[in-house]
Amino acid sequence: MEYPNYYFDGYNNTPQQEPKPPKRGIGGYVVTAIIFTIVGALLATIFMPAVLASYMPSADNGTNNNAPEPTPFFDGLIPQLPSATPEPGKTAEPEDSNSAPAMTPIPPSGTMPQLDGVAPEITNPSNPLLDIVDSISEGVVGIINYGYSEKYTRELEFGSGSGFVISSEGYIITNAHVVEDASKLGVMFVDGEEAEAQLVGYDKTFDVAVLKVDKTNLKPLKLGDSEAVRVGEFVITIGDPTGRELSGTTTFGIVSATARSVNIDGVTNVYIQTDAAVNPGNSGGPLINMSGEVIGIVSAKTVTASYDNYGNAISAEGLGFALPIDQALKVAEQLINEGRVLRPGIGVSVTTWGEMYATTYGTPEGILVASVIKDGPGHKAGLEPNDIIVEIEGQSGMTQDEFVALIRGKMVGDSIEIKYWRSGEYYTTSLVLADLNSLGDENVGGEADYNFFGE
Repeated sequence: MEYPNYYFDGYNNTPQQEPKPPKRGIGGYVVTAIIFTIVGALLATIFMPAVLASYMPSADNGTNNNAPEPTPFFDGLIPQLPSATPEPGKTAEPEDSNSAPAMTPIPPSGTMPQLDGVAPEITNPSNPLLDIVDSISEGVVGIINYGYSEKYTRELEFGSGSGFVISSEGYIITNAHVVEDASKLGVMFVDGEEAEAQLVGYDKTFDVAVLKVDKTNLKPLKLGDSEAVRVGEFVITIGDPTGRELSGTTTFGIVSATARSVNIDGVTNVYIQTDAAVNPGNSGGPLINMSGEVIGIVSAKTVTASYDNYGNAISAEGLGFALPIDQALKVAEQLINEGRVLRPGIGVSVTTWGEMYATTYGTPEGILVASVIKDGPGHKAGLEPNDIIVEIEGQSGMTQDEFVALIRGKMVGDSIEIKYWRSGEYYTTSLVLADLNSLGDENVGGEADYNFFGE
């Protein structure tokens, strides 16, 4: 069981047209009308008292607790949590039932723990899956999100996901959306034991969370190099789809793409795409290569490929996404050491400047600088509104989302080199990334006005 909106409906939010009903002859309408009249009368006699009663306020709080909650549309990366869903077989809570405050993260340790996972020994190279699954399953855990119920005056399971141990000192990584708003967190191990976990911290932008448990004999997983991942590699996932009932489920697939930019709720991150089966409850679990090393954190999937002529959704299969472990580990390290995540940035707002605009205004294609923050890295490097960035770190042809994802994948203090165009000339400059939290909001030089040649 997991909050449903972490599995999104594809990349586009284009409203679908209402389906057109098929045409029928007039005789069909007459017969149908007669039948519906008779059936409607019978149903009204039987159910009308219950229908009227449902509109009367209840004795306790005046709300209709049986009304279904709307399903959020997950069109980008970090969603807002819907109201919690209790365990199967338990009555859904009113929206205000979880009144207990969310967990407070523990103070930062200031020291990164030893990442002491060991890769499994592969005895059968022709089928390494047997050794991999046997060796690492103990290090994959279920994450239980508890919320306090005023109605039952106790904490109930409101959601669940997966995670994995990264250090024998008790540190566990999962997704931020798995733990958000929890009043208590539990970690379920492969032997069925559940341990209460402390929240070290979480970051919704990158969708990474770190937990800590007080338990010995943990088996951390070996972390791999997501930069070395190649399309076509075999991979597996291990996790708890649907919750405890199917814990430890293993699925197999390939790497479909190594750097797929996906926008979820307005936040763009770069993911490893895989066709290994991903289901609700897999969030936070590991994506593992054929050396038994973690290369990503399973985070989302596309559930809708497109729509048919009648507006019905066409299901998508084999479109799962995992955060690269290299990036996730940078976030985890900051959460453990500092208790927060620094936001790398260059202090400029940008937009994609495509072929149509470039042709219209007689400029090159690239990334248009729309505004520049005073005393930010962009300002210090000499960038101005109307500049068009044509190359970043040797890469050209980027979109706004790709540019933002590249910056976000860096660390505060990193240096990047960009090439930009201004008034018919090309320039090159270097910028040192700063923490966006420390930058002001005062712009310098106004905003882009598309007057590229000073006329």
